[in-house]
Amino acid sequence: MPAARQRAILAGVMTSFPRRLLSRALLACIVLSCTQTSVLGQGTVTIHVLNDTTDNLEVTLYDRNLRRHQMILSGQVIYGNASIATTISADSSGQGHVYWKAMNTDRDMRRCGKHEQAGLNNGDTIHVWANSRCGH
Repeated sequence: MPAARQRAILAGVMTSFPRRLLSRALLACIVLSCTQTSVLGQGTVTIHVLNDTTDNLEVTLYDRNLRRHQMILSGQVIYGNASIATTISADSSGQGHVYWKAMNTDRDMRRCGKHEQAGLNNGDTIHVWANSRCGH
């Protein structure tokens, strides 16, 4: 193999190496920032969000144990009589605290609901609904 070709191959490998290293370092930083959030919250609690109505609901859920009240679900559609599981942070006593807003998906007869719930333990179910007029 000619020396010029060997140098070109080596140069190509050497220029992609820093990019690969940078992308792996960035990925590591993202993973560490996610784990730091749960450490600040003293652990996690798995809860179930249950739509116990027949309407399909768009649900937004906020974790109130975190300093910036992090959004956990954003407009997540939960079909009638269905539930989803999600993880939230726990406080120093091991309990979760959430605030949720829900809106039905029927644009002609819009209904909304909201509620805050504290003292959530692992495996607890929160019920969401939309049975009130929506505010502007």
